[in-house]
Amino acid sequence: MTLNDLLFLASFLFVATQVVRIAILALRGRWERLKRAGGLLGAFVACYVVVLIAAALAQPRRFYAPGEKRCFDDWCVAALGAEPVPAVCGGGGGWIAEIEVSSVALRVRQRAPDARAEIEDQLGNRYRPCAEPSAHRLSDELGPGDSFHVFVPFRLPAGAAPAGVVFHHGEFPGVAIIGEDQSFLHTPALHRVTFKH
Repeated sequence: MTLNDLLFLASFLFVATQVVRIAILALRGRWERLKRAGGLLGAFVACYVVVLIAAALAQPRRFYAPGEKRCFDDWCVAALGAEPVPAVCGGGGGWIAEIEVSSVALRVRQRAPDARAEIEDQLGNRYRPCAEPSAHRLSDELGPGDSFHVFVPFRLPAGAAPAGVVFHHGEFPGVAIIGEDQSFLHTPALHRVTFKH
């Protein structure tokens, strides 16, 4: 857990307690104290949002080398490579991205139900998979220390080549954590790929 994660948790607890306090003050009819508590909550949320956006715009984009592992707690992912294929998703040419999913957990089984991947081309355009992987999916369950490979098909326009893969691990709470790759308005990390032929 990072310092930014702890800051988010502390902020979340503060907001939650303030909301409860405001509800109690409203039930008791203490309007002056309610007004002050509401103003404090509004000012805190506004400051947090300003810092969140400023950090997202100022922080440079992160890049991961091909095969470099990135972990979300104990669930890890790495983009290994991309291979051009003559036909994919019932149409013309496309690409198959090879992704490794692994777990560094010591005891528990786990999965990332909201995990998804997009491929990004050299111009920065992103594309969603054109079909489900045939074997494993990113969201499949893992045992402690287990790993598996996922082969995800993508259709890109003619002449376009992938620059890498962008992973999404659910929107919340990452979108609200200052300095997080998935924070609001921050360009998500790019996992570069090697080209296979």
